[in-house]
Amino acid sequence: MVLGLSLLVALGALLLRLNGLAFGDPDGKSEPTKASFVPVFAHFGLVLAAGIWLPPGLVAWFQHVATLLR
Repeated sequence: MVLGLSLLVALGALLLRLNGLAFGDPDGKSEPTKASFVPVFAHFGLVLAAGIWLPPGLVAWFQHVATLLR
């Protein structure tokens, strides 16, 4: 429970920091902002890395959850 909550807090903090990178920093202008492709490529890299290698602790956790869901 504590690990899940801490992961959610960490993810929220990360997304808060990456919001400006994805959508541009708010500067009060009324013109449309240009979207950045950095989050798209970061997500693609994470998905690719997860397909190649997952930490053993995470694999064990996934197996435990799959056992509980049967």
